[in-house]
Amino acid sequence: MDEVMLMDRSRILHEALEQCGWGNPDEVVQRVLRLNIGLPAEDEFAVICSWLGRCSLIHKLDQQQIPRSSRDIYQVPDLLAVFNTEKNQYRVLIEVKTKQEKNLTLRAKDREKLLKYGELLGMPVLFAWKRHSIWTLFDISLFERFNKNYRVDFFSALSNSLMSLLAGDVNYQLGDGVGLSFKFRKDEIHANDGDTETWKTRIEDIHLLDYAGQKNYKISPKTLSILNTCELDEKTEVDEEFIQQSFTVRAGVGNMAHRAMETLLKLKKSDAESNIHWRSLLVDESPLQSISDFQSALDEALQQKVVKYILLQHPQKYPEFIKDEDNAKGIH
Repeated sequence: MDEVMLMDRSRILHEALEQCGWGNPDEVVQRVLRLNIGLPAEDEFAVICSWLGRCSLIHKLDQQQIPRSSRDIYQVPDLLAVFNTEKNQYRVLIEVKTKQEKNLTLRAKDREKLLKYGELLGMPVLFAWKRHSIWTLFDISLFERFNKNYRVDFFSALSNSLMSLLAGDVNYQLGDGVGLSFKFRKDEIHANDGDTETWKTRIEDIHLLDYAGQKNYKISPKTLSILNTCELDEKTEVDEEFIQQSFTVRAGVGNMAHRAMETLLKLKKSDAESNIHWRSLLVDESPLQSISDFQSALDEALQQKVVKYILLQHPQKYPEFIKDEDNAKGIH
């Protein structure tokens, strides 16, 4: 364990001891497990922003406020982040939420205290909201008054998301008919158990089929990684000489880069270890290196007629802090 990871684990342990008391080891152990394996959403969002490539700095903000009277005026958000577009740099504060309902509610007093803290530091306040497996990032101004509080619906958060503009997220879709095909020649039967036969085989053919119907025999690891992020339909055909298997992308199904990252990380794990420990990725980025430069993989798959569309989403309504150079109407 390197020095950075050791310091992070020590900090978790110290925090747990402070919360539970230094004389209750069983409760401390449980607290440590919740802190380190609880997969907090802010850790996941921080790792995603780092991986997408436009975030030069992101870190948690210590929310233990003193004096206590400051809590009546200010609310410290979860994260501070610095994003870099081609022409500008944006320093922002981010409050992280996970909620599966279609609306996200914000109490009026919490909204006011977050805005006061943003004004104090001279930074805009954004919300990162994960609903099911999709992250959105939007300005606090998107919340609208509803009775005594404020709320935003998921469609509004998604259509005004800044994930592409600030973090570098992209939407992409593979062409219809894209898939990977294998052809095996039967050599000899290995076992026969009723309706199930097991054969010794030799590979006769492997090819990638693009959306124009052309076979491609130069299959790069980058293009395979793109295929692995999409839902595939499997088909097997058997005759007296050959076994043919095909894995074809489901028609009309798109994906987002930040969702693809989670899929690729899970593929590196065993079935017994399906959970991603996002906090560990904050201090040890090595598991991310093998899936880095996702944009170049998309560009290569686009040239090979595997990916058909790459979409950079701009918000329907730009928040005031976005500068004119980054303000472009529509979807590109």
